[in-house]
Amino acid sequence: MWLRSIVWLINMEKCDYYIHECSFTVAEGKDSIEHINRLITSNIKLISNLESVETLVCNANGRITDSLQILRIEEQLLLLGNPEVAENTRKLIVSGIHWNEDVRIMNGDMILSKVSLIGSEENLQKVIPKKDIELNENKWLIWEEKYFKKTSYGETSKIDIILETNKIERFVEDKIGPHNNKLTKDNWNKFRVENGILSFEEYEQNLLPSELGLDKFVDLKKGCYPGQEIHARLESRGKLKRKIKKFNSDKIIQPGKYSSDNGKKINITTSTGKNGFFIVNNLEEESIKIEGLSLSHEELDSIEIC
Repeated sequence: MWLRSIVWLINMEKCDYYIHECSFTVAEGKDSIEHINRLITSNIKLISNLESVETLVCNANGRITDSLQILRIEEQLLLLGNPEVAENTRKLIVSGIHWNEDVRIMNGDMILSKVSLIGSEENLQKVIPKKDIELNENKWLIWEEKYFKKTSYGETSKIDIILETNKIERFVEDKIGPHNNKLTKDNWNKFRVENGILSFEEYEQNLLPSELGLDKFVDLKKGCYPGQEIHARLESRGKLKRKIKKFNSDKIIQPGKYSSDNGKKINITTSTGKNGFFIVNNLEEESIKIEGLSLSHEELDSIEIC
């Protein structure tokens, strides 16, 4: 054991890693793709093996109820969602199965987990050697019975890994090493805010996809899905009541609902202290004041869901 630790210290550079709280649902059967496609905002009819699609689940009023990452693994679909609403999403999926459809839904929450490695390209290759697996940003790859996908953010990259929950401890021990940094939820939120990654803190606000800048995850041409009529109507009008922005504050501010000094309603969904996301109605000012604090804000260049 001590020899392995010495090898780590010699050969490995520092990376951060975060163990997510995710829900996992497996759908299988010859009609599973068609069935799931009817319930989400994206089109997955042509999804290929080891390809993933980010999408939203909405209610009849067009409001977001869950976000999903759907990964096809041969003849199965693996749905990664938010644990806070996992049971509601599974009930929606099961209740919509027609009597003559071949669809089976399984709960994988206790079996699978998701881990993210974050660091420079060079450092990440010390953990996941390029000679073993050539990662790309378009498809998941399988290596040692685990699934890997890379996303780049300038000089920093993130590798998402799906593996069996009972193998996390061994994976951290063998591949990541004890000297690398396990991120807390607060640390992960800082990474999210910096890179425009939305989470359940934003989805639980009873908002439309367009209010969170998530139009790219909505395919109005795919056919009917819950909320499709509302989304189409809003697109034709082209007006938004609310919008999400990234903020910077001169002092620490907590998540919550506030009124600015000029009467604007501000909903801070995520705060990392002096930075975060807020949702606001028709904001034109470059900065706003809330309870004596000054908040500057900016548009999100790119938005992801997790």
